[in-house]
Amino acid sequence: MHTVLTRILPIAVVIVMTVAVASLFIARKVIAPRVQAEAAASLTLGWDVLLPEEALVAYEALATAPEDDNALLIAETSTVAALDGQTLSISGFMVPLDNQRSTTQQFLLVPFQGACIHTPAPPPNQVISVYAEKAAKRFHNWQPITITGTISVAGDSTELAEAGYVMMLDRVAPFRAAAEEEGETRFTTAPGAHDSPLL
Repeated sequence: MHTVLTRILPIAVVIVMTVAVASLFIARKVIAPRVQAEAAASLTLGWDVLLPEEALVAYEALATAPEDDNALLIAETSTVAALDGQTLSISGFMVPLDNQRSTTQQFLLVPFQGACIHTPAPPPNQVISVYAEKAAKRFHNWQPITITGTISVAGDSTELAEAGYVMMLDRVAPFRAAAEEEGETRFTTAPGAHDSPLL
């Protein structure tokens, strides 16, 4: 009996250690990145995050010299390189670019109602061109939404606007205000949206 236990015990220890190492590997390689991505995406960014420091400086310069074409170009086309490849969430308004009735696979996300349809397009660094691998629910352009996906700092030219960012969509949902803003579930301009001197 003692010799049987002596033989079984090391095998049991090896099995337990193998399972523990495999569990740790799965936790580090599979579960942890997913949790980190979801945690990052749970923070809904304001549109000002899309504006680099040089764009803000250029906007200040335009306040005193509105005819400065170079400052205008910097203000409206500069993007934030550090966002490239990040998974994030941002709220705004959908402007579908395809003709499907209840779904869409390509749309623009803009920071205020009616942009690109009833009013001029926002500056390129305030427009996100969104692509969905599978058809996503189509929302009215007056209904605020929150999108989550992987963003690329890459220009995209569409029939309605120039976009400074491109996103591969993971999910889209109706906008929900933060708990402290209970009752304020709609907005006409997304927090952090920048007013272009051209608008």
